[in-house]
Amino acid sequence: MDWLAASADAYPDAPALITEQGAVSYRELDRAADGVASIVSASGSFGSGAVAFWGERTIETVAAVWGIPRAGVTAVAVDPGTSPSVAMDATRAAGVTGLWTTPDGGFDRLMDRGSDGPMARLRPEAVYIVFTSGSEGVPRGVVLTDGNLTAAVAGSRERLGNTQDDSWLCVLPLFHVGGLSILWRQAEVGAPVLMFDRFEPDSVAAALESVTFASLVPVMLHRLLRTDRQWTGLTVALIGGAAADERLLSAARTAGIPAIPTYGMTETCSQIATPAPGAALDGSVGLALPGAEIRVVAGGQPLVGTEGQIEVRGPMVSPGYIGEPVRPPDVWLATGDIGVIDGEGRLTVMGRSDRVIVSGGENVHPWAVERLLMANSAIHRVRVFGLPDSEWGMRIVAEVESEVGVEALEDWASRKMSPSMRPREWQLVSRVEDKMGA
Repeated sequence: MDWLAASADAYPDAPALITEQGAVSYRELDRAADGVASIVSASGSFGSGAVAFWGERTIETVAAVWGIPRAGVTAVAVDPGTSPSVAMDATRAAGVTGLWTTPDGGFDRLMDRGSDGPMARLRPEAVYIVFTSGSEGVPRGVVLTDGNLTAAVAGSRERLGNTQDDSWLCVLPLFHVGGLSILWRQAEVGAPVLMFDRFEPDSVAAALESVTFASLVPVMLHRLLRTDRQWTGLTVALIGGAAADERLLSAARTAGIPAIPTYGMTETCSQIATPAPGAALDGSVGLALPGAEIRVVAGGQPLVGTEGQIEVRGPMVSPGYIGEPVRPPDVWLATGDIGVIDGEGRLTVMGRSDRVIVSGGENVHPWAVERLLMANSAIHRVRVFGLPDSEWGMRIVAEVESEVGVEALEDWASRKMSPSMRPREWQLVSRVEDKMGA
């Protein structure tokens, strides 16, 4: 479904995109997308192959996100920070026949090119290829279809309740499904996206006064809270891409940011489990979105109240990866994450299955240790991992940003944590960076 074209017909003068350079209406963005499609078609790529684009947060890139599929080719999102050799290997594997670059004259030139009338808008079966974050090793190209996008956007809207009256802040990259999904959700209802080309805490903090929805990763939320503001007007701030502890979410709510955790991945077109707006913080990421199914299994058997492997299924789940067999729609996707589902269907994510630390014969989840450590008010941020150890097999290492030293941390841990969960090594740092996942 080309939601941009539909909203340009229904709300031609409504703002589609707002940047620091000004606002772009749905009519203007639609025309620029036609300009992109016209250029791609003239290049000989019409109706076949794939065209890559650099996922920068610019109005020209947004036009390309919509315009490349209108030429009947798959749009392949590429991280601008990727090394040339890696980018070449990835795009070659995706069947890329061309690389989109903004023509001289930028957005105005695209609008001029699209002024001759709408393109045929022949959308390919695989509308987008988006690469995973590489949490399992080498990034994989995920195929996303129109059916995937339609189901994902509908499920999100039903859970969150966003309408044409709601603006959505976009500070996530457009080579990542988190950023792209904002464009899809807002175009589907004809609402504006407020987009920044970079994350600068003071500017973004001010912008939160003028939007009703936002998508952030935990490190962004940390930095916004340091601006020491109070916000009003926000309906929901989705916090995803990495685990967010309840203390951070609670602090955000106190400051007027209605933060809720969300769980998703590239393979599900972003979110697949999210609490309803205003839900109490209970450590979970809520229920599966409408239309989606989530289960936790061990040995192929579903579990309730016991940790196991998280699997997902539904029309928003990708049919597979480039160069690999197509996944039938009724087959569960193993996410590689570990979690617990309670009797009401709420999911709590424990972390990656490949991050389990086997220490002294005990299986220890870094996420669980991090959560315990964040109960210490002297610890601002933490990252837990394992290192080889001749005595323990793997020793638990805690990298922390803390107001106190190692001796005080060890004393606190000895009183508050079981021996199997207690870090054997502490590394004090000035800042622990969160990583944005799929």
